[in-house]
Amino acid sequence: MKLLYSGSSFCNEQVLKRLLVVADEIGFMDRPSVTFKNWGTIGHDSFARRIDSSGSPVKISAFKPPSGPAKFLYAPYIEADINNSEFASIVLEGFRSSDDFASKYIQFEANYGTAKGKEIVKALRADTDLLSGSFDLEIEGPHMFDVSTPDRRRLTFKTVLIEASINVTSTLVIAEETGTIPISEDPYITKLLSLRTTDSTYIGGISRMAPFIGLDIAKAVIPDEMLKHLSVPRILEYRKKSKDAYVGWSTEIDRVAAKISTSNIGNLNDEIARIIASELKPKIIAFKNEMCSIRDDLFADLIKKIITWEMPSLSLAYLASIGFAGSLALFASALAPAIPVVADYYKKKKDIERRNAMAYLIKLAPDS
Repeated sequence: MKLLYSGSSFCNEQVLKRLLVVADEIGFMDRPSVTFKNWGTIGHDSFARRIDSSGSPVKISAFKPPSGPAKFLYAPYIEADINNSEFASIVLEGFRSSDDFASKYIQFEANYGTAKGKEIVKALRADTDLLSGSFDLEIEGPHMFDVSTPDRRRLTFKTVLIEASINVTSTLVIAEETGTIPISEDPYITKLLSLRTTDSTYIGGISRMAPFIGLDIAKAVIPDEMLKHLSVPRILEYRKKSKDAYVGWSTEIDRVAAKISTSNIGNLNDEIARIIASELKPKIIAFKNEMCSIRDDLFADLIKKIITWEMPSLSLAYLASIGFAGSLALFASALAPAIPVVADYYKKKKDIERRNAMAYLIKLAPDS
């Protein structure tokens, strides 16, 4: 499984450990430098570029999203995103309810001139009119993080929406170009990615919601309570010894995901349940048992300390059946007469084929 982490340029240690348990390759993205008329985002390299994963059973990669003037790629998506009520509502909900999500866009302890980040976040969370009216791409640089008036709070929140849009666009572009599967522990990032590949705002009226399987079996083999006691080297040792089981497990999931994604049955949920029960579960039991056996040999000292043991669970994520390439190029082709540079960017993606993609939902807490 080649996964692409989305939401920031790197993840925390607990998320990294979880990804090391399930992935064969983990991709991270540099933060792109995107320029507008009188402001822009400041790009930086991902910490992943400092990691040498040669010889490791899990490869760590770093990818560079497109940078430069927003008009060449990002601007059309930004305009669609910030004025899409569902996109904006997801961002606002995440910003208000999750410090982790809010801190992706405003650093709580940073000094923004007019106030510290946590004070800016507090002011935005208290404002109930942030989504009133439409947005444009104009930003008043000197007042970007000034939250002293309603208009300036809307301006500040608009920069949050713009950054969220840039992240989603970067993720889908890199996922398509590298053949990786976007993943995030943040539920709001996951919702934004799914929205972009299914909503008619971006891809017209042809979308058919098709399910792609996300499995938490590897989490059940090594639950969170055990994971927090394991070092990265011990996790990688486990991955080396369980290599064959992972290959079989991944192959079987790919096969079933492909079968589900091409299903034309009216009630997809019933068909999913039938395929999982009759085809997937019986075959993965053997792989899971093998993983557990290797785990027991390696981590016997920890197993007896574990109080709560999570059981295997199945979860579903939804992406458009047309895939990443399809959603990107449909949006570009719709804009082609007015914005030829966007069409040019995707020229090499003319030959679009449906392809299977699985969204692996990595849950890091029992209630997540």
